[in-house]
Amino acid sequence: MKKNNFQLSAKVIDIEARVAWIVLIHQEDCQKLGIRPGDGLVIHLKGQSIGCYVDVTDTLVKRGEIGIFEDLAQRFSIEPGEVLEISLLGKPKSLEAIQKKLNGKELNYKEIYEIVSDIVSRKLNDVAVAFFVASSFFEKISPRELFYLTKAMAETGTRIKFSGIVADKHSVGGLAGNETTPIIVPIVASYGIFIPKTCSRAITSASGTADTFETIAPVSFETKKLKNIVNKTKGCIVWSAGDIVPSDARIIEVASQLMIESFPKMVSSIMAKKVALGIKNLVVDVPVNPFAKVKSINRAEELKKIFEDIAKRFKIKIKVSINKAREPIGRGIGPALQIRDDLKVLEQRKDKPLDLEKRALELAGYILELSGKAKTGKGYDMARDSLYSGRALKKFQEIVAAQGGKKNISSEDIRLSDKKYDVKSPKSGRIKLIHNKNLIEICRILGAPYIKEAGIYLHKKTGEKVKRGEALFTLYAGSPLRLELALKALKKKNPYLIQ
Repeated sequence: MKKNNFQLSAKVIDIEARVAWIVLIHQEDCQKLGIRPGDGLVIHLKGQSIGCYVDVTDTLVKRGEIGIFEDLAQRFSIEPGEVLEISLLGKPKSLEAIQKKLNGKELNYKEIYEIVSDIVSRKLNDVAVAFFVASSFFEKISPRELFYLTKAMAETGTRIKFSGIVADKHSVGGLAGNETTPIIVPIVASYGIFIPKTCSRAITSASGTADTFETIAPVSFETKKLKNIVNKTKGCIVWSAGDIVPSDARIIEVASQLMIESFPKMVSSIMAKKVALGIKNLVVDVPVNPFAKVKSINRAEELKKIFEDIAKRFKIKIKVSINKAREPIGRGIGPALQIRDDLKVLEQRKDKPLDLEKRALELAGYILELSGKAKTGKGYDMARDSLYSGRALKKFQEIVAAQGGKKNISSEDIRLSDKKYDVKSPKSGRIKLIHNKNLIEICRILGAPYIKEAGIYLHKKTGEKVKRGEALFTLYAGSPLRLELALKALKKKNPYLIQ
């Protein structure tokens, strides 16, 4: 044990801290060691330095003990009674780099790596991380700094290599119902291409891809298990995988509280995961809609340039596909409704959403062309052949089973809430507009994405005729109270414009 370090015995407490890594120390031990509430500590464990912060108690732990919350104990395999070596945190060196950035100066790779490393180990508290996020993303970050940041985010976590062609698709999100991933992954994998798809949960949308796929299979795995799944099936659809880009979750936590969403932050988050997973062929879907995340073609072109610059620096072949979308894609909005739409496409049912199928085939075709499996202009046909022949459905069911879901899953297995309500048209006419943002807000009031069975099913799409009294859309609520709240909200935020 090093000089000035001390030891305490671990007591695992059945509470999840989630955002902050907090430990509990008895008041008398704190007085003896000169520790105050809020002080930073470093736990030296199995070659790692884990930053955490102190709360003081005189009842929850005894003298000589340190209370470790359950999520921290599980993450680092800390056993009850295990003796832990601890030291005071002191001032992280990375604070100097953050101060430099706040003064408008450009950071080098070593400085950015130190910041990211300290974010991962929690040696930087949320205030320091917030200043870094604000100065780097809200103010200005150079192309070189963004490259360094993406590289550091990938290199401070686990990296995986697959022996073959490795590709991926990513959507920047923001458009309701645009759930193409569960269709694209099995199409691409059916041609022998590795497609280890990591995806996000919803922050402001009705469902992230992880929320959608979680309705039928687990989406969180340790790195070894993820690699086994992909080696076996060629594909996966997962949310978290061990320590792949662990800094990203922390940066997102802070950025979401600051309500900061910038293109550089988005690109670094996406591309760091692609680098960590060895992606060499990447298609990026950029939906453009006045009520979505990317609101104009000009903004989409700006984002495209940032993606292309970072991809070039990492020697990743990339195609950024800008899609001017006048309405949500598909008919189901919400986790269960969206996976049901995907399955209808994979099963080639008569009531499949044609716009969802078309967009999925376009993006899958681009991947096949980038990866060298298809000649330029022939990718769409190859993707369609996989879908129409049933190979994509078979591969999808294989991936679901490998991730612990039901074998031979079908659209008939998807259950929706029985608390539903048909919203009918107040007049006859034609659907002029479906307001994307209002649609998402109503879905979230209904309980999506946290209540998987909640959401909205669209009976009518833009350009279609409707008669007075005909159903426009159906609400599926997590509870009677949520249904009541949604109906009240519709009076002010009805997503349909009829003319």
